[in-house]
Amino acid sequence: MDLIARLRNWALARPRVLLVDAPGATTFRWSVEAELDRRGWRRAVSPADTDLLVVLGGPGPALAEAVDVLWSQVPEPRHRVDVQRARDVAVALDEGRAALVRRAGSGARGDDRSSPASLLGKNEDEDADDEGMDHGSGHEGMDHGSGHEGMDHGSGHEGMDHGSGHEGMDHGGEVAGLPMASTGPDRDGLELDVLKVALGPVLPGWPTGLVLRADLQGDVLTSAELAWLDAGTAPPAQQQSDSQRAALDRLARFLDVAGWPTAARDARRARDGAAEGANRDEAQRLAEALARRVSRSRTLAWTAGGIGRRGSGGEALDRVRRWCDMASGQSVEDLPAMSLDGVAALVEGAEIGSARLIVASLDLSPVSAVSAPGHVHA
Repeated sequence: MDLIARLRNWALARPRVLLVDAPGATTFRWSVEAELDRRGWRRAVSPADTDLLVVLGGPGPALAEAVDVLWSQVPEPRHRVDVQRARDVAVALDEGRAALVRRAGSGARGDDRSSPASLLGKNEDEDADDEGMDHGSGHEGMDHGSGHEGMDHGSGHEGMDHGSGHEGMDHGGEVAGLPMASTGPDRDGLELDVLKVALGPVLPGWPTGLVLRADLQGDVLTSAELAWLDAGTAPPAQQQSDSQRAALDRLARFLDVAGWPTAARDARRARDGAAEGANRDEAQRLAEALARRVSRSRTLAWTAGGIGRRGSGGEALDRVRRWCDMASGQSVEDLPAMSLDGVAALVEGAEIGSARLIVASLDLSPVSAVSAPGHVHA
């Protein structure tokens, strides 16, 4: 084996994995996460650092479309694995890694990657409209002729209106299917750029299928709206009979979002060990130690304190500490379910990072009565 092949195998010995679990596949995800932790394979935080995309179960049509868009953003070398049954996980991961090594060795350039035009629902030979900016020969908004009739540099500015109208050049709307920034008043009455953003439906530590759409103004989110993809066809959420394991799972996902991967791995180990009779005592000790460490963490209190206050349910940090109590085996009263409108109110005015933490601190699952927004770009 030559040196390059040895280095390639070493680099891909522990590929980074991005998991996509279809709604209703919670315990399936647990088994996959346990196998990944056993192998020491790390989680990817975005498509950009993904080697292996693992899709669990059967996503609905809208979620499947979003996964295809996400897959198109994964750089080479890459491989996608679709797993339907928990007993196939180990074999699927082995085959996925082997295929990844072969693809890296073949020097594949990603010829099977969908074109950006096709992902936007356009033909490759179809010209973009760019309605907001006229690039035609007329240049009505801006005349580049010698007379400069379209652009008056005097006080009139008839050809190009730099006021609120922007008749010559509209900075809002969409170009090539992508939303462009506009302007609007912020909470202090200042005019700031407003960018349309979306979080989800696939993010680490994020409820799969949930889409948050909002305006990003400065560093805060406004006009937030949330909806579930495939809400009418999604299977009912799995009700976990073991509240301790469920709390450890929620805690692990929150800690991943908070940037505490070691503690998140310990939470998953305790969650998985609690299901095995031989390791229950060790898992209980690990869960109690983790709960104490998280509850007393000053760094986490600084990170998650003061955000996402929900009436009697407290703020995000209170909900995390409540999960710590449940994870250590204490009996804790359940909180009432929260509507998506209520979640939108919690993230209103929050920074993106804080919004991620707020959502991660809530136990959210698809609700069939909620419809999804329009076309989603992952």
